[in-house]
Amino acid sequence: MPQGLFIAGTGTGVGKSYTSAFLLSLLKSSKRRILYYKPIQCGKPSDTALIKKMAKHKAVACTYSLKTPSSPHFAFKKENVKFDKKAIRSFLTAAKKRYDFIFVEGAGGVRVPITQNFNMADLAKFFGFPVLLVTQPGLGTINHTLLSIDYLKSKSVEISGFIFSWGDGVNYNDEIVLDNAKTIEKISKVPFCGAIPKLG
Repeated sequence: MPQGLFIAGTGTGVGKSYTSAFLLSLLKSSKRRILYYKPIQCGKPSDTALIKKMAKHKAVACTYSLKTPSSPHFAFKKENVKFDKKAIRSFLTAAKKRYDFIFVEGAGGVRVPITQNFNMADLAKFFGFPVLLVTQPGLGTINHTLLSIDYLKSKSVEISGFIFSWGDGVNYNDEIVLDNAKTIEKISKVPFCGAIPKLG
């Protein structure tokens, strides 16, 4: 069993943090030591604060907390902060000794640049954990999800599955929503992991 899972998304606001909170809530009764890790945070409020509040989970960490609500590459440049993979590698090495399982949440979509030559899919591959791709159930999700899956595959990133994040007012039994999941799974050969219910 892998020691972690990388929570990636088809874009910003698709529900990566909500998915992370849901998964952490499911594992609250587990005796395993679990960490939520956000390597790069852009803008406020922070996802680590959201996880603490929503999942009531205290073990959270972030290496780069940037104020600018933008793509990481822009925030790093604007705030004159240099991205260094060594800082993340060092943190991960120590975390693996301390925790049994690590949820890593990306920023934005899989093609979002961190530097000119390194993006979120590269970061997922850097961690070496399988990816759970978070997407939304409605119109447009087939295109966005398949493109994201294709890109991850082009980087030789292992994909454990894709999941529909919860959305207000969404009928998950709607025939279009059901067909979206079926179509994505059939074309991509990536398993559909279901839809997340509303927390609380």
